[in-house]
Amino acid sequence: MSRTDTCPDCGGALERMTLQGTDAFGDLTIVDEGDDDGFLGSVRADEILEPVPYVCVECRRVLWYAER
Repeated sequence: MSRTDTCPDCGGALERMTLQGTDAFGDLTIVDEGDDDGFLGSVRADEILEPVPYVCVECRRVLWYAER
């Protein structure tokens, strides 16, 4: 799904929000672990993305996009 500025349900505008949470677990990230298998394969990350919520101002639907 590519990022869009309109809600797929109602056509309303999407507003970028800030994800808030507890500091107990640190920041949320989306990680592409790469092609390496084996013991240390999960340690290496080819790309680290941040989940960013967008909320429709009309119907309040929340869409999540992975951004750098």
